[in-house]
Amino acid sequence: MSIAEIFERVDKNKDGKISWDEFAEAIRAFSPLITSEELDQMFRELDVDGDNQIDAAEFASCLMLGGEGGKDDEDTVMKEAFDLYDIDGDGKISASEIHVVLKRLGEKHTMQECVMMVRAVDADGDGFVSFEEFKIMMSSNNIKSL
Repeated sequence: MSIAEIFERVDKNKDGKISWDEFAEAIRAFSPLITSEELDQMFRELDVDGDNQIDAAEFASCLMLGGEGGKDDEDTVMKEAFDLYDIDGDGKISASEIHVVLKRLGEKHTMQECVMMVRAVDADGDGFVSFEEFKIMMSSNNIKSL
């Protein structure tokens, strides 16, 4: 999934900016216990121009870890995304973990669809998505829903 696609998912009202409420909803999908103070601090750090909204450039520079955009940064961002899906922290992603995360994000996919997503990239046939398989899945045009 590209940074632009992630931005579009968070920008619920499609106005080209992420409001505090949109930001809070997205962060709380993965960290339900985060405090409003922590959200405020994160939001202020991302809102470089201080307009109380996060635009695409601010969002991209955050995801690319300071705007460097190098291979190491890309792998770091991808690993962080992988870890969000790897709910139990076992180093692999199951169809049920994908189902839970997509549900948190407001996506409506059946468990069977999630099983098919795993099967589409499960190169070693173990029934799970490894980090290497995840990178392929996230860059694949076949899996646009993630």
